[in-house]
Amino acid sequence: MLSTNKIKDLLLHGENRQVEFKKCTDKVSASVYETVCSFLNAEGGYIFLGVDDDGAILGINPKCVTDMTKSIINTLNNPELFLPPMPITPEQTEIDGKIILYLSVPESEQVHRYKNRFYDRWGDADNDVSKHTYLVKNMFMRKEKESSENEVFPDVTLADMDEESFKIMRSHISIHNSNHPWLSMTNEEFLKSLFWGKQRGTNREGYKLAAILLFGKEQTILNCCPWHRTDAIYRSVSYERFLHPLPTDPDIRYNDRDMICVNLIQSYIRLLNFVQRNMPDKFRLADNGIDRLDLRVMIFREIISNTLLHREYISSYSNKFLIFRDRVITENWTKPFQTGDIDINDWRTRTKNPLITKVFREMKWAEELGSGQKNIRKYAPLYFENSEIEIRSGEEFVFSITYRDPKEFEFAKNIQTGQDQVGTKLGPSWDQVGTKLALSQGEIRTILETCISEKSLMEVITILHFSNRTKFRNKYIKPLISEGLLAMTVPNKPNSRLQKYYTTEKGKSLLLCQDRSN
Repeated sequence: MLSTNKIKDLLLHGENRQVEFKKCTDKVSASVYETVCSFLNAEGGYIFLGVDDDGAILGINPKCVTDMTKSIINTLNNPELFLPPMPITPEQTEIDGKIILYLSVPESEQVHRYKNRFYDRWGDADNDVSKHTYLVKNMFMRKEKESSENEVFPDVTLADMDEESFKIMRSHISIHNSNHPWLSMTNEEFLKSLFWGKQRGTNREGYKLAAILLFGKEQTILNCCPWHRTDAIYRSVSYERFLHPLPTDPDIRYNDRDMICVNLIQSYIRLLNFVQRNMPDKFRLADNGIDRLDLRVMIFREIISNTLLHREYISSYSNKFLIFRDRVITENWTKPFQTGDIDINDWRTRTKNPLITKVFREMKWAEELGSGQKNIRKYAPLYFENSEIEIRSGEEFVFSITYRDPKEFEFAKNIQTGQDQVGTKLGPSWDQVGTKLALSQGEIRTILETCISEKSLMEVITILHFSNRTKFRNKYIKPLISEGLLAMTVPNKPNSRLQKYYTTEKGKSLLLCQDRSN
């Protein structure tokens, strides 16, 4: 039974995902049972009767308390109204001379219906999801104790697997353990030793979903798990600027995107390449003082592994891997172990897909429990001194790490309209620049747009289909640098093998100038 102080505290903080107020001063409304149903299907909670929406205690008519209590007990135990039945007895208490009833609703192991309708709890609202098949399916998925990676697909054969992915796995394992037993197995022997099972209901044997997700061909995955996808997007603006753009900002949906629908081994490689392509390269020497560590890899391999390993793969929600100029955000659907905002020091994980995780660990793509967080905490401050990590855990797991000061990347806020005004305020106009550099507007624009995100010389000439690096550097790169439109990431070593080029604020303003004049 709740103490008076605890009740007052809950009333003070208002309604939320696990607290609901009902006026109900003389009879029980149908909405009470809808809330009971949604709490049972979600994370449980407390329902207070005789309380206004703002938490003010109205009180229940003393003559009605007994009848209201009986009504609640009878309804929740009536399978024609509430299925499966759930015996919950309301508690009565008196606060400031007024009687209230409250129900302590647990999180149920089953999915419940009220009057044959399914209800789920979103924030502080009860939602009837009966007409949305995928939302109902998600509720059943939450209650499923067995991991979806164990679902068996009897019609999938070895021919449906990707040979290259097996080679990648063995290559990584052999680096760390040349005597690993998986190295001497055939593909079929390996798969059957780890991923073979019987289908529930039919007892037909076959490969588990874990095998398909790890090694399946793209078409195989599409057939068995059509919603498997990771959407990797890079936007060359700060996160806040993306949410609240200025009227003068160019309308750019994204600067780079990779829609990844391949197996998890190939997905890991593509996501890591995406990070290296769109994030600044910072390195430090390893503890031995000799080896070079790419800090991007040290941090983001943990984050990539987490978003791939801890996803609930029968959910229709796709993974998101979002890079902005100042932060990285990942989103994936999961069965939550912890809920709410989490400090990384208190982030407790449990293995949600143990078969998939086992393969990643043997490849050294994932650490033992707890080690991944340790590496993130260790290397994030080295990548950006003021890095911030935010974690929000629920059915949707969101991880965010800030790796740059967003103020570094703001466009000029006071760009005036008109090409001549922009040319005067920020430097030469398009005509002036083109004449001075002996380059066309199209050539200048193409290079500046390409280098919105940092690019190496080889990346630039590959994208723009040039072949001679020396001529391209002399004709295009050097003049744009001298004009202040491009800049080098390693300015004191122009010929460094780590050299990359990026569009300066002046270059961005010039692009914006042309956008406004078109």
